[in-house]
Amino acid sequence: MNATRQPVAVVVGATSKWQADGRNTQLAHGKVLDDSDLPVSIRWGVGGAIAQKFATEGFLVVLTTRKAANAVALEQAIKAQGGGSMIVELDLVSHTSIAEAFATIRETVGDPEVLSTRT
Repeated sequence: MNATRQPVAVVVGATSKWQADGRNTQLAHGKVLDDSDLPVSIRWGVGGAIAQKFATEGFLVVLTTRKAANAVALEQAIKAQGGGSMIVELDLVSHTSIAEAFATIRETVGDPEVLSTRT
C-alpha cells in the first residue's frame, strides 16, 4: 500500500488499443481525429475503462504503456474524476523493461493488489 493508503491496481496496456492521435488512427484516417464528443469512459477502449473503474473503486491505478505520453490524457481523466493514477513505461517484449517497471511500481506505490492484462 502507498502513502495514500490506497490499494494498487496495475493495468497493463491501458492505452494500447485506439487513440484519437495514434499512429494507426492516422494511417487509417489520414489525420488525427477529434474524440471530444466521446464520453471519457470509452476513449481508451477496454483497458482504459478498466483503469477508470479501479480508480472509481478507490485504487491507485498504475497505467503501463510503451511511451508515457500515450497515457497522459487517461491519467488526467482519472485524476479529474477524483482518482489516483501514475504512469510507468513498460515494453512487454523486454524482460528488463518488465523487471524495471515492477521495481518502480513497488518502490513508488507498493506491491500491486491487482494486475489487469488487456493486451
